[in-house]
Amino acid sequence: MGRSKGGGKGAFLAMAGLLASTLIAAPSGARADTTEELLDQLKAKGILTKGEYSKLKERHAREKAALKGPAVAGAPSGGNGRYVTALDKGIGIRIPGQTIVTKDNGVVSVGDVDVKLTGALIFYGMESFKANYQGSANQLGKYGVPNGGANPYANYPGTTAFGPYARNYGVLGGVLNGQSSYNNSNSIRAGLLPSNVVLSLATNQMGWDLGFTVGAYFGGNNVDPGALNANSGGSPVGLGTPGIDLRQVFGTIGTPEIGTFKIGRDLGLFASDAILNDFALLGVGTPAGNAAPGNTTLGRIGLGYVYADWLPQITYTTPTWNGFTLSVAMMTPLDTLNSTGDSPGAYGYPANVVYSPYVGFSSATITGQDMPMFQGRLKYVGQLSPDVKLTAWTSGIYQQHRSEYGDAIVAGYSTVNGFLLTTPGEKFSSVGVDGGMRIDWGGFSVAGYGYWGSGLGTTGLFFAAFSPDGSARKSSGYYAEAQYTFGSSPYVPGFLSGDRFTIGGSYGQSFLSATAYDWTQPYSPYLLKSNSSAIGFIRYKVTDWASIQVEFINTKSINQSGGSITSNALAGGTTFFF
Repeated sequence: MGRSKGGGKGAFLAMAGLLASTLIAAPSGARADTTEELLDQLKAKGILTKGEYSKLKERHAREKAALKGPAVAGAPSGGNGRYVTALDKGIGIRIPGQTIVTKDNGVVSVGDVDVKLTGALIFYGMESFKANYQGSANQLGKYGVPNGGANPYANYPGTTAFGPYARNYGVLGGVLNGQSSYNNSNSIRAGLLPSNVVLSLATNQMGWDLGFTVGAYFGGNNVDPGALNANSGGSPVGLGTPGIDLRQVFGTIGTPEIGTFKIGRDLGLFASDAILNDFALLGVGTPAGNAAPGNTTLGRIGLGYVYADWLPQITYTTPTWNGFTLSVAMMTPLDTLNSTGDSPGAYGYPANVVYSPYVGFSSATITGQDMPMFQGRLKYVGQLSPDVKLTAWTSGIYQQHRSEYGDAIVAGYSTVNGFLLTTPGEKFSSVGVDGGMRIDWGGFSVAGYGYWGSGLGTTGLFFAAFSPDGSARKSSGYYAEAQYTFGSSPYVPGFLSGDRFTIGGSYGQSFLSATAYDWTQPYSPYLLKSNSSAIGFIRYKVTDWASIQVEFINTKSINQSGGSITSNALAGGTTFFF
Protein backbone atom coordinates (compact mmCIF):
# COMPACT_ATOMS: atom_id res chain seq x y z
CA MET A 1 0.00 0.00 0.00
CA GLY A 2 1.50 3.38 -0.99
CA ARG A 3 2.54 6.16 1.48
CA SER A 4 1.85 9.83 1.06
CA LYS A 5 4.73 12.19 0.39
CA GLY A 6 4.14 14.09 3.62
CA GLY A 7 4.03 10.86 5.62
CA GLY A 8 7.34 9.71 4.13
CA LYS A 9 9.02 12.92 5.10
CA GLY A 10 7.63 12.73 8.61
CA ALA A 11 8.92 9.19 9.06
CA PHE A 12 12.35 10.17 7.75
CA LEU A 13 12.41 13.16 10.05
CA ALA A 14 11.56 10.96 13.03
CA MET A 15 14.36 8.58 12.11
CA ALA A 16 16.78 11.47 11.73
CA GLY A 17 15.76 12.88 15.07
CA LEU A 18 16.16 9.48 16.75
CA LEU A 19 19.59 9.02 15.20
CA ALA A 20 20.67 12.52 16.19
CA SER A 21 19.44 12.00 19.75
CA THR A 22 21.34 8.74 20.00
CA LEU A 23 24.56 10.30 18.73
CA ILE A 24 24.17 13.35 20.92
CA ALA A 25 23.87 11.20 24.01
CA ALA A 26 26.96 9.17 23.09
CA PRO A 27 29.96 9.91 25.31
CA SER A 28 32.53 9.64 22.52
CA GLY A 29 34.25 12.84 21.36
CA ALA A 30 34.43 11.39 17.85
CA ARG A 31 30.67 10.78 17.84
CA ALA A 32 30.07 14.30 19.04
CA ASP A 33 31.91 15.56 15.96
CA THR A 34 29.88 13.16 13.78
CA THR A 35 26.67 14.51 15.32
CA GLU A 36 27.53 18.06 14.35
CA GLU A 37 28.31 17.03 10.79
CA LEU A 38 25.08 15.01 10.56
CA LEU A 39 22.95 17.91 11.81
CA ASP A 40 24.62 20.26 9.34
CA GLN A 41 23.93 17.85 6.46
CA LEU A 42 20.30 17.32 7.49
CA LYS A 43 19.77 21.05 7.56
CA ALA A 44 21.55 21.54 4.23
CA LYS A 45 19.28 18.92 2.58
CA GLY A 46 16.19 20.70 3.90
CA ILE A 47 15.18 17.80 6.14
CA LEU A 48 15.52 19.92 9.28
CA THR A 49 13.93 23.32 9.57
CA LYS A 50 15.94 26.17 11.02
CA GLY A 51 14.03 25.91 14.29
CA GLU A 52 14.48 22.15 14.55
CA TYR A 53 18.17 22.51 13.73
CA SER A 54 18.72 25.19 16.38
CA LYS A 55 16.96 23.18 19.08
CA LEU A 56 19.01 20.06 18.36
CA LYS A 57 22.25 22.07 18.30
CA GLU A 58 21.41 23.64 21.65
CA ARG A 59 20.61 20.26 23.15
CA HIS A 60 23.82 18.84 21.75
CA ALA A 61 25.85 21.69 23.29
CA ARG A 62 24.22 21.20 26.71
CA GLU A 63 24.83 17.46 26.77
CA LYS A 64 28.40 17.84 25.50
CA ALA A 65 29.08 20.31 28.30
CA ALA A 66 27.56 17.90 30.80
CA LEU A 67 29.96 15.17 29.61
CA LYS A 68 32.89 17.42 30.56
CA GLY A 69 31.68 17.42 34.15
CA PRO A 70 30.42 20.20 36.38
CA ALA A 71 31.93 23.66 36.07
CA VAL A 72 34.77 24.38 38.45
CA ALA A 73 33.85 26.98 41.05
CA GLY A 74 35.24 30.34 40.07
CA ALA A 75 36.09 29.25 36.51
CA PRO A 76 35.85 32.22 34.12
CA SER A 77 32.95 31.78 31.75
CA GLY A 78 33.25 32.46 28.06
CA GLY A 79 29.46 32.85 27.69
CA ASN A 80 26.75 30.47 26.48
CA GLY A 81 28.05 27.69 28.74
CA ARG A 82 31.59 27.90 27.27
CA TYR A 83 34.46 28.07 29.74
CA VAL A 84 37.82 29.76 29.30
CA THR A 85 40.64 27.41 30.27
CA ALA A 86 44.38 27.73 30.80
CA LEU A 87 46.83 26.68 28.10
CA ASP A 88 48.78 23.48 28.69
CA LYS A 89 52.04 25.44 28.28
CA GLY A 90 52.90 29.09 28.70
CA ILE A 91 50.89 32.02 29.96
CA GLY A 92 47.55 32.28 28.24
CA ILE A 93 44.00 31.06 27.89
CA ARG A 94 41.97 28.94 25.51
CA ILE A 95 38.61 30.35 24.47
CA PRO A 96 36.39 27.45 23.33
CA GLY A 97 35.05 27.58 19.80
CA GLN A 98 31.43 27.46 18.73
CA THR A 99 29.22 26.90 15.71
CA ILE A 100 27.26 29.94 14.61
CA VAL A 101 24.12 29.91 12.46
CA THR A 102 24.09 33.02 10.26
CA LYS A 103 21.07 34.99 9.04
CA ASP A 104 21.06 33.19 5.70
CA ASN A 105 21.01 29.80 7.44
CA GLY A 106 24.72 29.29 6.85
CA VAL A 107 26.87 27.58 9.43
CA VAL A 108 30.23 28.96 10.52
CA SER A 109 32.54 26.95 12.78
CA VAL A 110 34.94 28.98 14.91
CA GLY A 111 37.60 26.82 16.52
CA ASP A 112 39.22 27.25 19.91
CA VAL A 113 41.24 30.47 20.14
CA ASP A 114 44.53 30.27 22.05
CA VAL A 115 45.61 33.63 23.46
CA LYS A 116 49.24 33.55 24.58
CA LEU A 117 51.52 36.13 26.16
CA THR A 118 55.30 35.77 26.29
CA GLY A 119 57.97 38.22 27.30
CA ALA A 120 61.42 38.89 28.65
CA LEU A 121 63.26 41.27 30.95
CA ILE A 122 66.93 41.53 29.99
CA PHE A 123 69.39 43.92 31.63
CA TYR A 124 73.16 43.78 32.11
CA GLY A 125 75.73 45.86 33.90
CA MET A 126 78.47 46.50 31.33
CA GLU A 127 82.01 47.82 31.73
CA SER A 128 83.71 48.44 28.39
CA PHE A 129 87.42 49.13 28.77
CA LYS A 130 89.23 51.85 26.82
CA ALA A 131 90.22 50.95 23.27
CA ASN A 132 93.78 50.38 22.07
CA TYR A 133 94.46 52.01 18.66
CA GLN A 134 97.44 50.65 16.70
CA GLY A 135 99.10 51.50 13.37
CA SER A 136 97.11 53.41 10.77
CA ALA A 137 94.02 53.15 12.97
CA ASN A 138 95.81 55.55 15.32
CA GLN A 139 96.48 58.10 12.58
CA LEU A 140 94.97 61.50 13.24
CA GLY A 141 93.63 64.09 10.84
CA LYS A 142 92.39 67.64 11.20
CA TYR A 143 89.90 69.95 9.57
CA GLY A 144 91.52 72.77 7.56
CA VAL A 145 93.17 73.10 4.16
CA PRO A 146 96.91 73.77 3.96
CA ASN A 147 98.53 76.04 1.36
CA GLY A 148 95.52 78.31 1.09
CA GLY A 149 93.09 75.64 -0.13
CA ALA A 150 89.55 76.72 -0.95
CA ASN A 151 87.61 74.19 1.14
CA PRO A 152 87.86 74.81 4.91
CA TYR A 153 86.21 71.47 5.76
CA ALA A 154 88.61 69.07 4.05
CA ASN A 155 90.09 66.23 6.12
CA TYR A 156 93.77 65.49 5.85
CA PRO A 157 95.33 62.40 7.44
CA GLY A 158 98.85 62.33 8.67
CA THR A 159 99.34 65.96 9.55
CA THR A 160 101.18 66.79 12.76
CA ALA A 161 99.42 70.13 13.22
CA PHE A 162 96.45 68.81 15.17
CA GLY A 163 93.97 71.63 15.55
CA PRO A 164 90.92 71.65 17.83
CA TYR A 165 89.07 69.51 15.30
CA ALA A 166 91.63 66.70 15.19
CA ARG A 167 90.11 63.23 15.06
CA ASN A 168 91.11 59.60 14.91
CA TYR A 169 90.23 57.92 11.60
CA GLY A 170 90.42 54.43 13.09
CA VAL A 171 88.56 51.78 11.09
CA LEU A 172 85.79 53.11 8.86
CA GLY A 173 82.94 50.65 9.36
CA GLY A 174 84.53 48.96 12.36
CA VAL A 175 82.32 48.08 15.32
CA LEU A 176 84.79 49.84 17.67
CA ASN A 177 85.34 52.96 15.57
CA GLY A 178 85.01 56.07 17.73
CA GLN A 179 85.43 54.26 21.06
CA SER A 180 87.49 56.26 23.53
CA SER A 181 91.16 55.42 23.98
CA TYR A 182 91.23 57.47 27.20
CA ASN A 183 88.31 56.26 29.31
CA ASN A 184 86.31 53.16 30.16
CA SER A 185 82.54 53.35 29.76
CA ASN A 186 79.83 51.97 31.99
CA SER A 187 76.13 51.36 31.44
CA ILE A 188 73.14 49.34 32.55
CA ARG A 189 71.63 48.17 29.29
CA ALA A 190 69.84 45.46 27.35
CA GLY A 191 71.74 42.54 25.85
CA LEU A 192 71.63 41.38 22.25
CA LEU A 193 67.94 40.74 22.94
CA PRO A 194 65.97 43.68 24.36
CA SER A 195 63.19 43.24 26.88
CA ASN A 196 59.92 42.46 25.14
CA VAL A 197 56.24 41.57 25.30
CA VAL A 198 54.74 39.40 22.53
CA LEU A 199 51.03 38.62 22.10
CA SER A 200 49.93 35.76 19.84
CA LEU A 201 46.56 34.30 18.82
CA ALA A 202 46.02 30.89 17.22
CA THR A 203 42.87 29.15 16.02
CA ASN A 204 41.46 26.82 13.38
CA GLN A 205 38.57 27.95 11.20
CA MET A 206 37.00 25.94 8.37
CA GLY A 207 40.06 23.68 8.31
CA TRP A 208 42.61 26.53 8.18
CA ASP A 209 45.15 27.17 10.92
CA LEU A 210 45.27 30.92 11.56
CA GLY A 211 47.70 32.91 13.67
CA PHE A 212 48.42 36.51 14.60
CA THR A 213 51.47 37.89 16.42
CA VAL A 214 52.49 41.37 17.57
CA GLY A 215 55.65 42.12 19.53
CA ALA A 216 57.02 45.23 21.22
CA TYR A 217 60.71 45.40 22.23
CA PHE A 218 62.25 47.79 24.76
CA GLY A 219 65.91 48.64 25.28
CA GLY A 220 65.50 50.70 28.42
CA ASN A 221 68.04 53.46 27.61
CA ASN A 222 67.38 56.83 26.02
CA VAL A 223 67.54 56.78 22.22
CA ASP A 224 68.36 59.68 19.90
CA PRO A 225 66.12 58.95 16.87
CA GLY A 226 67.95 58.85 13.58
CA ALA A 227 68.15 56.80 10.41
CA LEU A 228 67.96 53.57 12.42
CA ASN A 229 64.91 54.74 14.42
CA ALA A 230 64.71 52.87 17.75
CA ASN A 231 68.08 51.26 16.96
CA SER A 232 69.85 54.60 16.59
CA GLY A 233 72.54 55.67 19.02
CA GLY A 234 71.83 56.42 22.65
CA SER A 235 71.38 59.80 24.28
CA PRO A 236 72.42 59.58 27.96
CA VAL A 237 71.02 62.91 29.17
CA GLY A 238 68.23 63.81 31.58
CA LEU A 239 64.57 63.92 30.44
CA GLY A 240 65.25 61.38 27.68
CA THR A 241 62.96 58.48 26.77
CA PRO A 242 63.78 54.89 25.79
CA GLY A 243 63.41 53.37 22.37
CA ILE A 244 60.31 51.28 21.69
CA ASP A 245 60.80 48.91 18.77
CA LEU A 246 57.50 47.61 17.34
CA ARG A 247 59.44 45.30 15.08
CA GLN A 248 57.01 42.39 14.81
CA VAL A 249 53.43 42.17 13.50
CA PHE A 250 52.31 39.36 11.20
CA GLY A 251 49.62 36.82 10.47
CA THR A 252 49.78 33.22 9.24
CA ILE A 253 47.35 30.95 7.39
CA GLY A 254 47.86 27.37 6.28
CA THR A 255 47.24 23.67 6.76
CA PRO A 256 49.55 20.73 7.54
CA GLU A 257 49.06 19.52 3.95
CA ILE A 258 49.44 22.83 2.09
CA GLY A 259 52.00 24.65 4.20
CA THR A 260 51.89 28.10 5.75
CA PHE A 261 51.76 31.64 4.37
CA LYS A 262 53.05 34.53 6.51
CA ILE A 263 52.10 38.13 5.79
CA GLY A 264 53.45 41.07 7.78
CA ARG A 265 56.71 42.11 9.46
CA ASP A 266 58.96 39.48 11.03
CA LEU A 267 62.55 38.26 11.07
CA GLY A 268 63.94 37.68 7.58
CA LEU A 269 65.05 34.28 6.27
CA PHE A 270 68.65 34.98 5.30
CA ALA A 271 70.97 34.64 8.32
CA SER A 272 68.01 34.25 10.70
CA ASP A 273 69.16 30.81 11.83
CA ALA A 274 72.65 32.21 12.37
CA ILE A 275 71.34 34.51 15.07
CA LEU A 276 68.72 32.14 16.48
CA ASN A 277 71.34 29.42 16.99
CA ASP A 278 74.00 31.84 18.24
CA PHE A 279 74.99 31.00 21.81
CA ALA A 280 75.51 34.75 22.39
CA LEU A 281 71.79 35.35 21.78
CA LEU A 282 70.91 35.30 25.48
CA GLY A 283 73.89 37.45 26.41
CA VAL A 284 75.58 40.69 25.43
CA GLY A 285 78.51 40.19 23.07
CA THR A 286 80.23 43.28 21.65
CA PRO A 287 78.80 46.38 23.39
CA ALA A 288 78.99 48.93 20.55
CA GLY A 289 78.26 52.47 21.72
CA ASN A 290 78.47 51.58 25.39
CA ALA A 291 79.22 55.18 26.39
CA ALA A 292 75.83 56.15 24.93
CA PRO A 293 73.89 52.87 24.96
CA GLY A 294 71.06 52.34 22.54
CA ASN A 295 68.39 49.65 22.41
CA THR A 296 70.68 46.60 22.18
CA THR A 297 74.25 45.43 21.96
CA LEU A 298 75.66 43.80 18.84
CA GLY A 299 76.14 40.30 20.22
CA ARG A 300 77.86 38.68 17.24
CA ILE A 301 76.16 40.85 14.58
CA GLY A 302 78.91 42.03 12.22
CA LEU A 303 81.31 39.66 13.98
CA GLY A 304 80.35 36.39 12.30
CA TYR A 305 77.12 37.13 10.45
CA VAL A 306 75.06 39.90 8.87
CA TYR A 307 71.94 40.86 10.79
CA ALA A 308 68.82 39.19 9.35
CA ASP A 309 66.65 42.20 10.27
CA TRP A 310 62.86 42.47 10.69
CA LEU A 311 61.26 43.02 7.29
CA PRO A 312 57.76 43.37 5.81
CA GLN A 313 57.27 40.17 3.85
CA ILE A 314 55.10 37.57 2.18
CA THR A 315 56.61 34.17 2.99
CA TYR A 316 55.57 30.62 2.13
CA THR A 317 56.86 27.62 4.10
CA THR A 318 56.25 24.05 2.94
CA PRO A 319 54.96 21.26 5.17
CA THR A 320 57.70 19.35 6.98
CA TRP A 321 58.98 16.39 4.95
CA ASN A 322 61.35 14.01 6.75
CA GLY A 323 62.58 16.93 8.85
CA PHE A 324 63.04 19.33 5.90
CA THR A 325 61.19 22.59 5.28
CA LEU A 326 61.62 25.08 2.45
CA SER A 327 60.72 28.77 2.78
CA VAL A 328 60.62 31.42 0.05
CA ALA A 329 59.77 35.08 0.46
CA MET A 330 59.30 38.47 -1.16
CA MET A 331 60.34 41.34 1.13
CA THR A 332 60.51 45.11 1.14
CA PRO A 333 63.72 46.18 -0.65
CA LEU A 334 66.25 48.22 1.36
CA ASP A 335 68.53 51.10 0.41
CA THR A 336 72.27 50.66 0.61
CA LEU A 337 73.78 52.59 3.53
CA ASN A 338 77.06 54.46 3.74
CA SER A 339 77.96 53.10 7.17
CA THR A 340 81.67 53.94 6.71
CA GLY A 341 81.16 57.73 6.71
CA ASP A 342 82.95 60.44 4.80
CA SER A 343 86.30 60.13 3.06
CA PRO A 344 89.44 61.39 4.82
CA GLY A 345 91.27 63.77 2.50
CA ALA A 346 88.34 63.97 0.11
CA TYR A 347 89.57 67.22 -1.38
CA GLY A 348 93.28 66.56 -1.20
CA TYR A 349 93.60 65.04 -4.70
CA PRO A 350 96.26 65.79 -7.29
CA ALA A 351 95.43 68.91 -9.28
CA ASN A 352 95.34 67.06 -12.62
CA VAL A 353 92.52 64.70 -11.55
CA VAL A 354 88.87 65.72 -11.85
CA TYR A 355 86.62 64.07 -9.25
CA SER A 356 82.91 64.06 -8.63
CA PRO A 357 81.87 66.21 -5.65
CA TYR A 358 80.22 63.06 -4.29
CA VAL A 359 83.45 61.15 -3.71
CA GLY A 360 83.69 62.73 -0.27
CA PHE A 361 81.92 59.53 0.85
CA SER A 362 83.61 56.18 1.38
CA SER A 363 80.59 53.98 0.48
CA ALA A 364 77.74 54.31 -1.99
CA THR A 365 74.17 55.25 -1.17
CA ILE A 366 71.68 53.71 -3.65
CA THR A 367 67.98 54.35 -3.11
CA GLY A 368 66.17 53.20 -6.26
CA GLN A 369 64.24 49.91 -6.16
CA ASP A 370 61.64 48.62 -8.61
CA MET A 371 61.37 45.00 -7.52
CA PRO A 372 61.18 43.10 -4.20
CA MET A 373 64.01 41.61 -2.23
CA PHE A 374 63.96 37.80 -2.53
CA GLN A 375 65.04 35.38 0.20
CA GLY A 376 64.88 31.62 0.61
CA ARG A 377 65.88 28.98 3.15
CA LEU A 378 66.17 25.19 3.32
CA LYS A 379 66.21 23.83 6.87
CA TYR A 380 66.50 20.43 8.51
CA VAL A 381 65.67 19.54 12.11
CA GLY A 382 65.98 15.89 13.12
CA GLN A 383 66.51 13.61 16.09
CA LEU A 384 69.44 11.41 15.07
CA SER A 385 69.12 9.42 18.28
CA PRO A 386 67.30 9.89 21.60
CA ASP A 387 70.21 12.04 22.81
CA VAL A 388 71.35 13.71 19.57
CA LYS A 389 69.50 16.49 17.75
CA LEU A 390 70.74 17.99 14.46
CA THR A 391 69.74 21.38 13.08
CA ALA A 392 71.15 22.39 9.67
CA TRP A 393 70.27 25.16 7.25
CA THR A 394 71.24 27.14 4.18
CA SER A 395 69.69 30.39 2.97
CA GLY A 396 70.07 32.97 0.24
CA ILE A 397 69.25 36.58 -0.59
CA TYR A 398 68.99 38.66 -3.78
CA GLN A 399 68.13 42.31 -4.35
CA GLN A 400 68.45 44.56 -7.36
CA HIS A 401 69.27 48.22 -6.71
CA ARG A 402 69.02 51.21 -9.08
CA SER A 403 70.82 54.50 -8.63
CA GLU A 404 68.48 57.44 -8.24
CA TYR A 405 69.05 61.09 -9.05
CA GLY A 406 70.47 62.67 -5.91
CA ASP A 407 72.17 59.52 -4.60
CA ALA A 408 75.75 59.97 -3.41
CA ILE A 409 76.88 57.75 -6.27
CA VAL A 410 75.50 59.53 -9.33
CA ALA A 411 77.41 61.60 -11.95
CA GLY A 412 81.03 62.66 -12.10
CA TYR A 413 83.99 61.46 -14.17
CA SER A 414 87.36 60.16 -13.00
CA THR A 415 90.43 60.38 -15.22
CA VAL A 416 92.10 57.79 -13.01
CA ASN A 417 89.82 54.93 -14.03
CA GLY A 418 88.11 56.65 -16.97
CA PHE A 419 84.41 55.95 -16.47
CA LEU A 420 81.32 57.62 -15.17
CA LEU A 421 80.68 56.76 -11.56
CA THR A 422 77.02 55.99 -12.22
CA THR A 423 74.00 57.44 -13.96
CA PRO A 424 70.41 57.52 -12.67
CA GLY A 425 68.68 54.19 -13.35
CA GLU A 426 71.85 52.11 -13.47
CA LYS A 427 71.40 48.61 -11.95
CA PHE A 428 73.42 46.92 -9.20
CA SER A 429 72.93 43.50 -7.63
CA SER A 430 73.35 42.16 -4.11
CA VAL A 431 73.58 38.41 -3.49
CA GLY A 432 74.41 36.30 -0.48
CA VAL A 433 74.43 32.66 0.64
CA ASP A 434 75.08 31.03 3.99
CA GLY A 435 74.99 27.71 5.79
CA GLY A 436 75.24 26.39 9.31
CA MET A 437 74.83 23.41 11.59
CA ARG A 438 74.13 22.83 15.27
CA ILE A 439 74.39 19.57 17.18
CA ASP A 440 72.89 19.07 20.64
CA TRP A 441 74.12 15.94 22.37
CA GLY A 442 73.00 15.57 25.96
CA GLY A 443 74.31 18.64 27.75
CA PHE A 444 76.85 19.43 25.02
CA SER A 445 76.09 21.79 22.09
CA VAL A 446 78.28 22.91 19.18
CA ALA A 447 77.47 25.22 16.26
CA GLY A 448 79.28 26.37 13.14
CA TYR A 449 78.26 28.90 10.50
CA GLY A 450 79.60 30.72 7.44
CA TYR A 451 78.41 33.20 4.79
CA TRP A 452 79.55 34.89 1.57
CA GLY A 453 78.13 37.82 -0.36
CA SER A 454 78.68 40.31 -3.16
CA GLY A 455 77.10 43.70 -2.59
CA LEU A 456 75.74 42.21 0.64
CA GLY A 457 77.62 44.49 3.00
CA THR A 458 78.67 43.92 6.57
CA THR A 459 76.98 44.14 10.00
CA GLY A 460 73.61 45.21 8.52
CA LEU A 461 72.02 44.33 5.17
CA PHE A 462 73.68 46.46 2.47
CA PHE A 463 75.83 48.46 4.94
CA ALA A 464 79.00 49.54 3.05
CA ALA A 465 78.01 47.11 0.29
CA PHE A 466 79.28 49.20 -2.66
CA SER A 467 82.18 51.55 -3.24
CA PRO A 468 81.28 55.10 -4.41
CA ASP A 469 81.51 54.12 -8.09
CA GLY A 470 78.94 51.32 -7.64
CA SER A 471 81.40 48.42 -7.52
CA ALA A 472 80.17 45.58 -5.31
CA ARG A 473 82.34 44.77 -2.34
CA LYS A 474 82.75 41.11 -1.39
CA SER A 475 82.03 40.12 2.19
CA SER A 476 82.22 36.89 4.19
CA GLY A 477 82.33 35.58 7.72
CA TYR A 478 81.98 32.65 10.11
CA TYR A 479 81.60 31.64 13.74
CA ALA A 480 82.31 28.52 15.81
CA GLU A 481 80.73 27.97 19.23
CA ALA A 482 80.45 25.38 22.00
CA GLN A 483 78.67 25.17 25.34
CA TYR A 484 78.07 22.56 28.02
CA THR A 485 75.22 22.31 30.53
CA PHE A 486 75.91 20.20 33.61
CA GLY A 487 73.33 17.54 34.36
CA SER A 488 72.80 15.60 37.58
CA SER A 489 76.04 13.96 38.68
CA PRO A 490 77.64 12.85 41.97
CA TYR A 491 80.78 14.68 40.82
CA VAL A 492 78.99 18.04 40.44
CA PRO A 493 77.86 20.13 43.44
CA GLY A 494 74.10 19.99 43.91
CA PHE A 495 73.49 23.66 43.17
CA LEU A 496 75.25 23.30 39.78
CA SER A 497 73.53 20.09 38.68
CA GLY A 498 70.09 19.55 37.23
CA ASP A 499 70.67 21.33 33.88
CA ARG A 500 71.14 24.68 35.60
CA PHE A 501 74.80 25.59 35.09
CA THR A 502 76.18 26.30 31.60
CA ILE A 503 79.62 27.37 30.41
CA GLY A 504 80.41 28.29 26.81
CA GLY A 505 82.52 30.22 24.37
CA SER A 506 82.53 31.37 20.76
CA TYR A 507 84.71 33.07 18.16
CA GLY A 508 83.72 34.73 14.91
CA GLN A 509 84.90 37.11 12.18
CA SER A 510 83.33 39.19 9.42
CA PHE A 511 85.39 40.38 6.44
CA LEU A 512 84.95 43.17 3.87
CA SER A 513 87.07 43.39 0.70
CA ALA A 514 88.04 46.69 -0.91
CA THR A 515 87.33 47.12 -4.64
CA ALA A 516 89.79 48.33 -7.29
CA TYR A 517 88.11 51.73 -7.13
CA ASP A 518 88.51 51.85 -3.32
CA TRP A 519 92.29 51.55 -3.70
CA THR A 520 92.39 54.76 -5.77
CA GLN A 521 90.78 56.72 -2.92
CA PRO A 522 92.35 58.29 0.18
CA TYR A 523 89.97 56.46 2.54
CA SER A 524 91.23 52.99 1.49
CA PRO A 525 93.84 52.60 4.27
CA TYR A 526 91.15 53.20 6.90
CA LEU A 527 88.33 51.15 5.36
CA LEU A 528 87.20 48.12 7.36
CA LYS A 529 88.84 44.80 6.58
CA SER A 530 87.57 42.67 9.47
CA ASN A 531 85.66 42.68 12.74
CA SER A 532 86.20 39.78 15.15
CA SER A 533 85.32 38.83 18.70
CA ALA A 534 85.90 36.09 21.26
CA ILE A 535 83.23 35.56 23.92
CA GLY A 536 83.28 33.44 27.06
CA PHE A 537 80.26 33.13 29.34
CA ILE A 538 78.86 31.42 32.44
CA ARG A 539 75.10 31.09 32.92
CA TYR A 540 73.21 29.90 35.99
CA LYS A 541 69.50 29.08 35.75
CA VAL A 542 68.04 30.22 39.07
CA THR A 543 64.46 29.18 38.18
CA ASP A 544 62.66 28.13 35.03
CA TRP A 545 62.10 31.83 34.34
CA ALA A 546 65.20 33.59 35.64
CA SER A 547 68.89 33.15 34.80
CA ILE A 548 72.08 35.01 35.69
CA GLN A 549 74.91 35.35 33.17
CA VAL A 550 78.46 36.72 33.25
CA GLU A 551 80.47 37.38 30.06
CA PHE A 552 83.92 38.45 28.98
CA ILE A 553 84.23 39.87 25.46
CA ASN A 554 87.34 40.67 23.40
CA THR A 555 86.66 42.61 20.17
CA LYS A 556 89.03 43.69 17.41
CA SER A 557 88.55 45.77 14.23
CA ILE A 558 91.23 45.89 11.51
CA ASN A 559 91.44 48.26 8.54
CA GLN A 560 92.74 47.58 5.02
CA SER A 561 96.25 48.77 5.87
CA GLY A 562 96.55 46.63 9.02
CA GLY A 563 95.74 49.25 11.65
CA SER A 564 93.61 47.93 14.49
CA ILE A 565 91.37 48.84 17.42
CA THR A 566 91.05 46.37 20.30
CA SER A 567 88.83 46.51 23.36
CA ASN A 568 87.69 44.23 26.18
CA ALA A 569 84.41 44.27 28.07
CA LEU A 570 82.90 42.59 31.11
CA ALA A 571 79.15 42.12 31.64
CA GLY A 572 76.89 40.56 34.21
CA GLY A 573 73.13 40.53 34.45
CA THR A 574 69.85 38.68 34.25
CA THR A 575 67.60 37.18 31.62
CA PHE A 576 64.04 36.81 32.82
CA PHE A 577 61.78 34.90 30.39
CA PHE A 578 58.14 33.95 30.79
